[in-house]
Amino acid sequence: MGRRGRLAAAALAISAGLLLSACDGGEDPTDPPTTEPSSSEVPTEPATETTEPPETATPPEVEAPTPAPEAAVDDHVGAIYAARYFMDLYAYMRTTGDSAQFEAMSASECEFCAGAVDYASELHEAGGWVEGGAIVFDVLEAAADYPTDAEPNYLVRFSLTQEPQVIHRGDGSTGETEEVVADAVVALQFLDGRFVVFGVNVE
Repeated sequence: MGRRGRLAAAALAISAGLLLSACDGGEDPTDPPTTEPSSSEVPTEPATETTEPPETATPPEVEAPTPAPEAAVDDHVGAIYAARYFMDLYAYMRTTGDSAQFEAMSASECEFCAGAVDYASELHEAGGWVEGGAIVFDVLEAAADYPTDAEPNYLVRFSLTQEPQVIHRGDGSTGETEEVVADAVVALQFLDGRFVVFGVNVE
């Protein structure tokens, strides 16, 4: 299996694992408040409690990310900024369910990309979404290997931090993950005037 194949295979594992994992969480319900009658008011019938309906969580409004101008340049700097934009699109898609730009930047060979789109689509179609989970990395500390005859991709290498996230499911349950720190490689090619992602590997 070539390097691109290894990236795609490993990417599928991370799509279903590290970046998408969650554990169920919640709090024990508290007893409803009780009302004691005053000494001058003795009810003749049992008092009834009225409680406000619980607030329903709703997806936050999130502005779509925009690529830096450098992301349109066919060099190692452009590849790094394109990888940055792709990670922003990943988090945006999981929060909003809008996968259009993420899919437009994904090669058909990218298994990580396909898995991420399927997950986000299924979650949102069921009435859920992801809150938080932004992926942060410093473009100034990232590095990129230029394509070669043996490896046609730019390979962008960087350390990332995925912020804590809450996965809201359509049935009202939630799952939470803590902050994650990992090393990542994104494989990109510059095709028809733009970068396209062929694989993602996170360890």
